[in-house]
This record gives sequence, structure tokens and C-alpha cells, in this order.
Amino acid sequence: MKADVTISNIYWNAGLKNFFFRDQAFSTLEELVKRSTMGGQVTLNALDEVTNDMDIDDVEETFYSESVESCAEEFGIELEEEEDDEDEE
Repeated sequence: MKADVTISNIYWNAGLKNFFFRDQAFSTLEELVKRSTMGGQVTLNALDEVTNDMDIDDVEETFYSESVESCAEEFGIELEEEEDDEDEE
């Protein structure tokens, strides 16, 4: 039997999350969604499209081993700029 599992499915379902993603990988995914300029569900939909033909284990490994910025670049997600703590005078 074969089942299609999307990033959205994993993001919204704790059982799938715990089965397919390690904690560090899921934390990276959460941060990517949080920092995306597109908004949460739009970002998840874009990730679903980009990763549709990829093996979920390879996708999880990318989120596990790469930074949020690297994942964003690889999957074509634009991130909000991080705010600087320095005040310009």
C-alpha cells in the first residue's frame, strides 16, 4: 500500500509529525513557516508542491541537517528579514 503524505499533513498532524520528522527537523520547518513572507498555509502549500515528487525521508533530512535559510533557498521560500537590534542614529 502506498500513501501520499504532504508537508501540510505532517505539519498539522502530530502523529504523522512524530513518525516522519525528528524534533530538530520539525523545529526547522516551523521556523521556516513562521518566517516566511507568504503566510503559514500558503507556505505549506508551496512546500507541498515543491516536495511532491521527493522522498519524504530526503525532505526530512534536509530540514534536519540544514538551516532555515538554506531550506528556504532550496525550496524557494522567501523569508522575512531578521530585525537588527542596533539602532541607527
